[in-house]
Amino acid sequence: MESNPFEPTPSQPPPGAEKKPVIVSFPTVQPVITYAILVIIGLVFLYSTSLTVADRSFFFERWAKDNDKVYGGEYYRLFTSMFLHLNFLHILFNGWALYLFGRDVESLFGHIRFAIVYFLGGLAGSIGSLLYTEANSIGASGAIFSIFAAMGFYLYRHRHLYGQFASVRLRQMVMLGVINIVFGLSPGTNIDNAAHLGGAIGGFLLAWFISPEYEPRRTAQEQITMVDTNTPEKWAVAPVLFGVGIVATVAYAAAVLG
Repeated sequence: MESNPFEPTPSQPPPGAEKKPVIVSFPTVQPVITYAILVIIGLVFLYSTSLTVADRSFFFERWAKDNDKVYGGEYYRLFTSMFLHLNFLHILFNGWALYLFGRDVESLFGHIRFAIVYFLGGLAGSIGSLLYTEANSIGASGAIFSIFAAMGFYLYRHRHLYGQFASVRLRQMVMLGVINIVFGLSPGTNIDNAAHLGGAIGGFLLAWFISPEYEPRRTAQEQITMVDTNTPEKWAVAPVLFGVGIVATVAYAAAVLG
């Protein structure tokens, strides 16, 4: 068990009561999946930069989200495109955002729920791009917006525990999200806002059902332990239904738009 990087605001004792320090602990985990994803996208990027210009172009064409190819049955592109990055700035921004938010989400959600949010939310971003962006698209930003939205939902759900910190952090996150969307609408940026919005919506919906619901429990040692009351029995069906929704949406899009 590790201390949570988001330290809740302790409640104030009544006037005249003796003030005793209270230790609060959360059941957090090491963000090993976040680090693994960073390594994988880094290795894929290094491999792509080692290719000739022609081979690199072919490499991207082979694995990127290409609407016509997806409608033609190459559905894997919705997944593989999340591991590709066009240039150094592209992977720098996405890698840094994943490092900042991925560690917190995985630490608090656990490995399995983080992976669900990242990959299913990333697929939701790819579907958003499939439906609303005609150009080919690559990048992990849809998945990153998914964990970004999941972190925002987590803070909102636990605002009674984090107090003023949650309010400040949520305002900062909303501002950052708006700036990203507005920047993506600027001419010549070639940013796939549809993927960002799809990922954010997917991450928010997933977090609604599978996010931890921590409640404080006082121990005999004058410590407060946070217990997650949202057990797997409660949330396990939600990702399955979300995955079915993804398959149904792709099938519908291929039949109607393809």
